[in-house]
Amino acid sequence: MNKCELKKELGLLGSFSMGFADVGADIFLALGLIAAYAHGVMPLAILAAAIVYVCSGLSYAELAAAMPVSGGSSAFGRRAFGNKASFLAGWGLMLDYTIDIALFAVASTGYLSFFIPGVREVFGFVSVFLIFILMLINLLGIKESSSVNSVLTAVAIVIILGLLVLGFGTTFQMEKFTSGLTPINTDPGIENFLYSITLAIVAFVGVESISQGAEETKNPGKILPQATFLSIFFVVLFALLLSIMVLGIVTPKTLADNMDNPLVPVTQALPFSQIITPIIAFAGFIICFVSANTGIIGASRVVYSMSSSGLVSRRISWIHPKYCTPWWTVIIFSTIAMVLAFFGDMIFLGELYAFGALTAYTVTNLSLIQLRFAEPNMERPFKIPFNLKINGRDIPLITIIGSIGCIAIFILVALLHEEGRNFAFVWFVAGFVYYYFYKKYRAKIDAKTYVPVQHRLPGHGKSVHVEYSSIRNLDVGDNKQSHK
Repeated sequence: MNKCELKKELGLLGSFSMGFADVGADIFLALGLIAAYAHGVMPLAILAAAIVYVCSGLSYAELAAAMPVSGGSSAFGRRAFGNKASFLAGWGLMLDYTIDIALFAVASTGYLSFFIPGVREVFGFVSVFLIFILMLINLLGIKESSSVNSVLTAVAIVIILGLLVLGFGTTFQMEKFTSGLTPINTDPGIENFLYSITLAIVAFVGVESISQGAEETKNPGKILPQATFLSIFFVVLFALLLSIMVLGIVTPKTLADNMDNPLVPVTQALPFSQIITPIIAFAGFIICFVSANTGIIGASRVVYSMSSSGLVSRRISWIHPKYCTPWWTVIIFSTIAMVLAFFGDMIFLGELYAFGALTAYTVTNLSLIQLRFAEPNMERPFKIPFNLKINGRDIPLITIIGSIGCIAIFILVALLHEEGRNFAFVWFVAGFVYYYFYKKYRAKIDAKTYVPVQHRLPGHGKSVHVEYSSIRNLDVGDNKQSHK
């Protein structure tokens, strides 16, 4: 038996920093991706994705507070629909977090190259080295990893606020911004605009990270909703304000041409650019670095949760006896991310990032609706407002909007991203093939572990035949039963 358990080390700042770092970093990265297709109407694409993000984020806040365990949408899906939905969400999150690590290690290297131009010559190797450093930090424990997140996130927020004040106060030109607000069907065109929305969702991936640390959060019923609200507020505010500000300073083409460090050319157009640009480049580096760190936390915790639930091999849920971290999963997914970061293309990684995240967001929204029907009396420290009465149950309108939005954007991603669609199809098919054969394997193993025992019940003269099995062998999600 593994006597070491995950420690409750996260407070409000640590929990918030996990959510903001993952999503806040997307802003530093996604502006170039979105501008390449949305052109001057980039804020509209970001607004469309932000609506889906806010609705889904509130669903996470309610469910994470009610079920403070590692796994996020995978845990929610298991409670609401059973193991198949849990596996689907968890497998999508594996893809999402692994891509997160690789994508933001690449982005970190892009911003680092501002200080060390020679990095461009060994770009892939530097990205791999950054992931290796984060892997070592995560092997030491969630407290150490969270401390890195909290400090760097606080620095990044201060820098972003300073950039907004300076940009709007000195260089922003309203005429330049409004000149880009052309009819969508003319420029960028309907298809390009829809394509940009599928990239804009990348700017809002990461609220899941807060729920991944739920099992290691102090007072989760109170802290998780608060951390989620703070993350939603700052992320949406910064994303919309930055997207407006940059288009009043530089052209969309400039942002697209500097895809791996889009804020650098913006700061070069500001007063005191020789001082400001290095500061912003440093902020971009640290926030992307922190996001890659959050990806390792998320990947290791979701797989730990799935492994503990018997959805994937239980060996990889082993906790390190000294540091009490899921060290197998940290090493495995960091290694996969190193390979992707070495060879990865940013647009391709962005496509895959959206596939995994939208799968998890959809399962979370649908799980909340299902649990409002199936378990209306569940203790909910936070409950989403604005509910509709359906069959006597309170169903949140916000979650319905989130579900429809997630499904709509998922369809757009599948239709418009051919390479990402093909890879994601292979990923999910491989996952369910693995799930099918692993479940058959577990059934054979579990059948051998039942031990018949003769018990004499008090007050009865006959022995009663009882079969015992380890609780870990019970497929609770599919049977929909409670066991002791």
